[in-house]
Amino acid sequence: MKHEFVIIGRKISFFICLLLITVGCEEKEKGDTFTNESVKQVAQHYYTLFAQGDAQRFVEGMANAESFDADYKKQMQNVVTQATKELERKGGVTRVEALSDTLYSSDSTAYVYLDLVFSDSVHEQIGVPMAFIKGYWKMK
Repeated sequence: MKHEFVIIGRKISFFICLLLITVGCEEKEKGDTFTNESVKQVAQHYYTLFAQGDAQRFVEGMANAESFDADYKKQMQNVVTQATKELERKGGVTRVEALSDTLYSSDSTAYVYLDLVFSDSVHEQIGVPMAFIKGYWKMK
């Protein structure tokens, strides 16, 4: 009887170790970092989506977008789609480049300056306010 408890105990110990190893090796989702390079990359990414007409993913990049109700989210996507059409009338954006940024550690925000380059080589510079929320940069 004692021998059976030892075998059962070893099996349980084995499975617990296997479970801990599996959980420990599980890949964690990586967030952004509160750095100049990270905020510039994220802002550039979102505005590249904008220039490509991906209204849904652009809106998902807005601060607190997960709490938007479905109607409001759809309205925001429609506004973005209309704005994208305006860019296309100017010849379309061929490149989005982050020029500079300013980080504000006191309230976990940043301001990124982007250069939108159109097909006719015209440059338009815009400023994008960003907020660092739960480990991710989002547009304000």
